[in-house]
Amino acid sequence: MLTHLLLMRHAKSSWKDQSQPDHARPLNKRGRKEADIIGQTLSAKGFAPDIIWASDAERTSETAARLISIIPGAQSIIRNPEFYHASAAIVIAKCISQEEPSGGLMLLGHNPGWSELALHFTGREFNLPTAGCLVFKRKDENYEDWISPKHWHLADFLEPAALLAGRDDGNGF
Repeated sequence: MLTHLLLMRHAKSSWKDQSQPDHARPLNKRGRKEADIIGQTLSAKGFAPDIIWASDAERTSETAARLISIIPGAQSIIRNPEFYHASAAIVIAKCISQEEPSGGLMLLGHNPGWSELALHFTGREFNLPTAGCLVFKRKDENYEDWISPKHWHLADFLEPAALLAGRDDGNGF
């Protein structure tokens, strides 16, 4: 059974090479710092994911790789081409089609779909910044419809700019 669910937007990508296709854009220097601080914070707060389901774009793959290089313990990344610029409805349908994983699951992708997912789970508007991460804790032990928002409550909102500036108040939001 999942204990926590994380929704994270990829870290900041590079626009240095304008000829590069969107799918192939890597992280820039700021993006690498963002991914690192989110990984450190998730680990410190006990919210490290056991598995990451990520878009197969270069920037999400690189974000995921940086996270697992920082977080101790066994984690795995499953790259999903369907998550590339997916709507919330597509991500939810993909999750429903999968067996519920155990431990902590991170869904890692792109806006606007990830901001739509935030709305789905919280009922309020979020414009997730790059590397923004919402942390949800399980409310109950219902095994059916595990992706339904009724089973989750928002425990933390990690914003990399605040974390990098040292302004996190301990609540994350």
